[in-house]
Amino acid sequence: MRPVALLLCTITLSLMLLTAAAAPAAEAAGPRLGPGERALVRAVNGERARHGLPRLARTYRLSRAADHHSRRMLARDFFAHGSMAQRVRRYGRYRRVGETLAMVSGCGRRGARRAVRMWMQSPAHRVILLSRGFRRVGVGARKGRLGSMRTCVVTADFASRR
Repeated sequence: MRPVALLLCTITLSLMLLTAAAAPAAEAAGPRLGPGERALVRAVNGERARHGLPRLARTYRLSRAADHHSRRMLARDFFAHGSMAQRVRRYGRYRRVGETLAMVSGCGRRGARRAVRMWMQSPAHRVILLSRGFRRVGVGARKGRLGSMRTCVVTADFASRR
């Protein structure tokens, strides 16, 4: 079975409402978005535009949360959302958050388009990408190994306005 098809079968959806108290400040260092990550944000916003939805604003805090999760999955050899609400809460305070994950063959522009295409073909992930309630996005894409497979792990965190 192709890794992409296997991925689509294993991705889970986590969409939660957050009732937030003030969030503590996150660590000082954060990710710089590479060309593949910028391409991912463009691809998501392109899909939203095709459906008459406003663009998502890329935020530093959500990108840090997403990058941290992608790195952690590779370091600890797992592929799951985990406690997404708690993780995102460390980086910012939002009423509503959502997350999509992907494993693709590369972290560049092709990988970005492939990830968004997979998400749009999955009804649960499509809901996240096309939600009117989300106004912000952060992404983290990192290369590494999961099990014996060399892959690019992508995390996209979505949030409402504060």
